[in-house]
Formats: sequence, C-alpha cells, structure tokens
Amino acid sequence: MGPVDLGDKPLTQAQLEQLWITDRERLLSCARKHLALRDYYADRDQLLSDLPGVRPAVTLQRKVAK
Repeated sequence: MGPVDLGDKPLTQAQLEQLWITDRERLLSCARKHLALRDYYADRDQLLSDLPGVRPAVTLQRKVAK
C-alpha cells in the first residue's frame, strides 16, 4: 500500500503515533512479501540446478563505485 500519507496539517501526538504504527505494519507486510518471493526463486533455482544437464545461472556482479 505504500507509506502513510501525513497530509499537510499539524498532527497531534496521538495521530502521529497511530500513523507511525500503520506505516510500520505496511513496511513489515511489504518486507515479508518480498522475502517470500526471494525465497521462492532461491528454492526454485536450487531445485533446477539439481537436475542433470542443467547449469546454474550465472550471477552478475554489481560494480562498486569507488
């Protein structure tokens, strides 16, 4: 769902706390979803690499800016 919209008006402490809680819940939900997707592909790739005649995928190394 994305980050919480804080609007453009001053917030009370209670409003701010509630929005912060909602924002954290959304962040954790997003993280769990993406970790599950990452794990799915890792498991799939491992199973495929165990098949005879299948070569593991080549991983591209990201160039590090100096």
